[in-house]
Amino acid sequence: MNAHPETDSPESTVAALSHLAFCALVALALARQEGAAGTPWAENLFLTRWLATAQKQRRFPRCVAPDIALLLERGRSQGPAAGLRQKFDYLWRSCSGDIAAQSDLFRLTYATEVLKDDVWGSKVMGTKEWLAGEIPDFAQKNGFWMEKETLNTAFTGEGTLQSPMSFRVTGDIAAFLRMMADYGLPAVVTDRTSQYHTVTLSPATGDR
Repeated sequence: MNAHPETDSPESTVAALSHLAFCALVALALARQEGAAGTPWAENLFLTRWLATAQKQRRFPRCVAPDIALLLERGRSQGPAAGLRQKFDYLWRSCSGDIAAQSDLFRLTYATEVLKDDVWGSKVMGTKEWLAGEIPDFAQKNGFWMEKETLNTAFTGEGTLQSPMSFRVTGDIAAFLRMMADYGLPAVVTDRTSQYHTVTLSPATGDR
């Protein structure tokens, strides 16, 4: 039996495109967390291979097969200039609606990815380096970093923020706070030094 019921309705196609884009973006985010897909060339290679696998294994409904084929062809022929991640981002935003319905962890991941796309440096560091107050040597003028242990324990299995977590931020602190707010993540400056600001996210106390 076909795992994907085939219909020609516009609603089913929109839903399938949203699901396709969501899966691609999550796969890319996980790859980045593992240290892969960190450059435009590596990102394009990852997404091109992901699309090729999805096409070969018929992971998605037939109604989006032409979209997969088109994206795959562009990724192969244009390289990073194809902007596959941006295209998936547009598809997801335009087809799925409100990002506010997603979990805290998803929205935080999305917000930090947008910052990195805006040429922010980022790093996850160990507890020893964090407590020692080490500051990453970013090539960019704006950057943020966090402690790995806190990141690993701050969220529930469902992606809900359950305990405060902090970032240290250099550069445009207003832009960082604005990005967090844009994705429904109230953040406040809880400390500052001559070199960086400490920004803390706290669990919601009620309805968003």
